[in-house]
Amino acid sequence: MPRMLWSRLYFKMNELSTIGIINKNNPTRLRLVKDKHCSYDAEDDLHIVEIKNRRSYYSTKMIEAMKLFSNYQKAQLKNKFFIYVVTDEKGLYTFNISKHIDKIVASGLIKKEQPSKTDFKGGKTIIKYYYNLDEELSSFTYPQ
Repeated sequence: MPRMLWSRLYFKMNELSTIGIINKNNPTRLRLVKDKHCSYDAEDDLHIVEIKNRRSYYSTKMIEAMKLFSNYQKAQLKNKFFIYVVTDEKGLYTFNISKHIDKIVASGLIKKEQPSKTDFKGGKTIIKYYYNLDEELSSFTYPQ
């Protein structure tokens, strides 16, 4: 898919459309989880998947430490892989956290003051801990 078409599609991206692209281009059968309080967005027989649709492009993608460790542990308990998916204005990136957990943790924890909620303007800030994921760790990138 040419980048220009991705730009138009990107503005309509949500969890369901993201799952559709992944399932169409990979041997997965992802479906949205029904529990709105679940710490991840989708799963199939082999994977649990957290999806982040970002507004802006950054060459490194961030994952909150709490999400990383919580979902990594849940994946182990379910005997599945934890996949983290990020979409932004340039594309869709999938990261196999289960495969790269040691490298991610070794890259170093980052501490940063950030808004407590993504869309909360002028609100409270809190300290968040996260890891950066280099695009090189992405096992599937769309468009290519």
